[in-house]
Amino acid sequence: MMPLPVRLLLHLAALGLLVACLAYWWLGNLAHEIFGTLLFALLITHIAVNRRWYGAALRGRYGVTRVFNTVTIAGLAVTMATMLVTSVLISRDVFAFASLDGAFGVREIHMFTAYWVVLIVSVHLGFRWRMVMTVLAKMFCIVKTNIWRSALLRAMVAIIAVFGVRSCFEMTFGSKLMLTYTLDMWDFNGSTLGFFVNYASIMALVATLAHYSAAFIHRRERLSEARANTADAGVRRS
Repeated sequence: MMPLPVRLLLHLAALGLLVACLAYWWLGNLAHEIFGTLLFALLITHIAVNRRWYGAALRGRYGVTRVFNTVTIAGLAVTMATMLVTSVLISRDVFAFASLDGAFGVREIHMFTAYWVVLIVSVHLGFRWRMVMTVLAKMFCIVKTNIWRSALLRAMVAIIAVFGVRSCFEMTFGSKLMLTYTLDMWDFNGSTLGFFVNYASIMALVATLAHYSAAFIHRRERLSEARANTADAGVRRS
């Protein structure tokens, strides 16, 4: 079994590769394909490490939280599979032997799917954020809750989320998700860091919304279960 800190580092590496792959005009085609290949290798590792989840996916009760989580994973599986197939079909370097000539439509599908992968990965990260924080706390030997530290972290998250809203407009992220053509082209000569900061903040925004939505739904589920148990106990006593 792979230790949680190692798994977390691999996941962070995959996130970094995903954002880097969006910077096609900065990387160039060869680097883009190499990074994409590494990303899929990490994805296969992730699936192998979490293979027990797939075996238990059809067992047990499905509450709202579990439904959302399963739908997210299914969406991620579909989009990543689409990315994998289309990347091979349009490859010019790594998998050039399997590529199709003039596959303009395939290239469009590949590009548009990439932005949905960013969105769904961010939601998936948000659903797993509690686990991420638990691993980080163990890594840095944080055993006690600190109100000031929690307040500072929440303030930082709020600032990043606000910046993420701004970045969504600056990068026309919504238009990219709706398969709408945009004329924007990021000037990497002006600011390479700005590109990565913008996409990182967009992912942080989506992950934050997913995390707090999941926490709200989980609390509602626990409250409903508590009320149901109380009602059952009352019926048995009567």
